[in-house]
Formats: sequence, structure tokens, C-alpha cells
Amino acid sequence: MIDRTAIEKAKEHFGKLLEAQMERVTRLKAAPDWVDYSRISPVKIGILPGDGIGPFIAAEAERVLRFMLEDELKKGKVQIDTIEGLTIENRAAHNKAIPDDVLEEIKKYHVTLKGPTTTPRKGDP
Repeated sequence: MIDRTAIEKAKEHFGKLLEAQMERVTRLKAAPDWVDYSRISPVKIGILPGDGIGPFIAAEAERVLRFMLEDELKKGKVQIDTIEGLTIENRAAHNKAIPDDVLEEIKKYHVTLKGPTTTPRKGDP
């Protein structure tokens, strides 16, 4: 038996969510720092592998990105690079969540994809 009331309730709920997101997009596009990626070439994507399992996850994410963006990559519309240095060892050595040199490199990219990084715990050196 099909519960038409539940279906209508779900459609109403989804409609409200969709309207809210569309309003959010309109507000974002009106913001002074809005970036129109259709006007940027190449769109630079920086991948931060992280540490621990991060490099493995980031490598698979990059593989998927390269597959999905194959045509754009061939046309030079997209560039994907690896940004090194966001490891627990490097962060601890610089005593910063993001070392200055890594942050400067990150700022060169339009989009970044960060792999998992180790979260320091209380008492870690």
C-alpha cells in the first residue's frame, strides 16, 4: 500500500530544503568574494594528502577527480596538483596547524581537497 500522505509530506519537506538552498546560492553569488569558476582557466585544484590514511584516501579522490574531469584536464581548463607538508610531523615541527609555507601554497589554488590528518591529543609533544 502506498502512503500518499507520507509522499506529499516528503515532497513538501524536500521542496522547502531546495528553496532554502537556492536562496543560499543567490546570496552567495551576490557576495563580494563570489568566484565565477566558469571565467577562470585553468581552475587550479590542490590536493593535500594529509597523513596516516590520508594519502591513500586523497589518492583515490584524485583518481576519481581525474576521471570525472578528464575532458577539462585535456583541454587545460583544470589543473590538479599535490600540496605537500600537511603532516603531523611537519605541523609539530613548525608548532602550527598549517605551517606558513603550506598555507602560502594553498592560497595559490582555487579549490583544495584535504585528506585526513592526525588530530593532536592533549599531552602530545
